[in-house]
Amino acid sequence: MSEKIINVKGKVREFIKFNIIGISNFLVSQLLYLTLYLGFKLHYIIAYTITSVISITASYILNSKLTFNENNYSFKKFSLSVLIYIFEYLLNMAIIIGLVNLFNISEIIAPIIAPVFSTPPVFFMMRHVIKKNSKG
Repeated sequence: MSEKIINVKGKVREFIKFNIIGISNFLVSQLLYLTLYLGFKLHYIIAYTITSVISITASYILNSKLTFNENNYSFKKFSLSVLIYIFEYLLNMAIIIGLVNLFNISEIIAPIIAPVFSTPPVFFMMRHVIKKNSKG
């Protein structure tokens, strides 16, 4: 019984770390997005795509090392992580487009709302990839 409690506590700690890294990455990404969208006048979809590529790479490295305590980076794990983040990107993009076009929510606000829906499934998928495939 105590092993299960320790296991749950470990997963909760990982989820908290994942969210701290995610929020930090999100804030930096939003600054980049706003810079590209407002400062450089890029279309919001292009600005979001550029931001996502940078964010995905940072997220893989930071979550591997800091959240899941894995230093064994591999092309396989990175590739699987990219697939997870492509899923997240597509889900977020659908939400953003829906919020902008169907609900007339600002292109600035919509990307702030979208991750609320994608974070929980992405955490569990990333944990599976990084922890289960730790041998490379």
